[in-house]
Amino acid sequence: MNPSVTTLKNEIKKLVKQLVGLAGFQLLTKAQTIAYLKPCELVHRPAELINVPEVYDAVDPGRRIFQRKDAATQPCYVWHRTYEGGPPAALLRNGSVRIDGYVLCTDYFTDHVLKDFLKTKKRAVVEAGALVAPFSHYPDAHFICGYYDFMFLIAAKLCRMAQAVPEPADAIVAYPLFGTSYEQEFLSVLGFELAHVLDSRLYNVRSASYLLASAGAWNYPSPTDVELLRDRLAPLIQEPAEKHARLYISRTGRRRIVNEDALVALLEKYDFFIVEDRPRTLAEQLTLYRHASFIMGPHGASFSNIIWCQPGTHLFEIFAPDYVPDYFLYLAQLAGLGYSACCQPAAGGEHLPPIEKNIRVSVPDIERGLVAALEKATRPETRRCGPNE
Repeated sequence: MNPSVTTLKNEIKKLVKQLVGLAGFQLLTKAQTIAYLKPCELVHRPAELINVPEVYDAVDPGRRIFQRKDAATQPCYVWHRTYEGGPPAALLRNGSVRIDGYVLCTDYFTDHVLKDFLKTKKRAVVEAGALVAPFSHYPDAHFICGYYDFMFLIAAKLCRMAQAVPEPADAIVAYPLFGTSYEQEFLSVLGFELAHVLDSRLYNVRSASYLLASAGAWNYPSPTDVELLRDRLAPLIQEPAEKHARLYISRTGRRRIVNEDALVALLEKYDFFIVEDRPRTLAEQLTLYRHASFIMGPHGASFSNIIWCQPGTHLFEIFAPDYVPDYFLYLAQLAGLGYSACCQPAAGGEHLPPIEKNIRVSVPDIERGLVAALEKATRPETRRCGPNE
């Protein structure tokens, strides 16, 4: 970015902060928020270190994709406060809560509050007996935008909150909604009626009783939160008339495999069922993953569902060379799954950011890696992906 533009943005940000202060409220940091809410703390889980193994490329065994490391989670909190004798808590457009002249930071940052400060469009005011405010960021195309983000930043957190304080019947849950079918399904499973689910961009919810929780590490969600989410949705899993042990998860958006027809022809020889990229209910997704023994596909949000796989199931991720995140490897460790991965060349798109580049696979290379992974998947003692496996 042009340095002069960056300087201008920083100056504008400082000015807006000053205006916010003149308006009578202060933006707290996350550490300040935790300290402020200490008297009403219900849950405090310390950070954890989860061992994540090293992984070598399934088609190029001399190349290490992931180093062995200890993945660090973040502390997890739940707070419940009933405020009497003063003005009720107010929900801002971005989902942050303002109380006592403070804007709380329970997630990652409060920049949205600054951007929203100058907006003049009024929101409808709703008085609630209880407010559940689980998230304080807007969905966007870069930071928070899809199924993984919803499941582990919002749904898992709501499960933590529900375990700490079962929501009263008149509670309203409000935040910047994703507007997806899976969001509606999950909130319904959690017991929220549609009329009690409000978008904070449209409604200013006020309440003397509010329930809040902190965000964890985006790439390494709390193991306990993952377990709570898994258990809460497990009743959705069905016994299908037809089960498919080996699944290939297709993608049609970014990071799709451009020569997928050739890859599918190969996989069908190994009895893979091709899961087309189309909308599915939570029950359909969880059921597919639960009854699979081997799952393969390009890196994508659908792999969030591996937490419902049975222990010993094997995940094989295909990456583009410049975008290789390890959070599904992390989830595979939590779920007791086997894991393999390979990097394949990007299919053009030099102007695109790494997260959006498509992939062109070498079918013979994939077959070689697949055969080895299938053989490894039948040996429970080789779940860890070291260099000589």
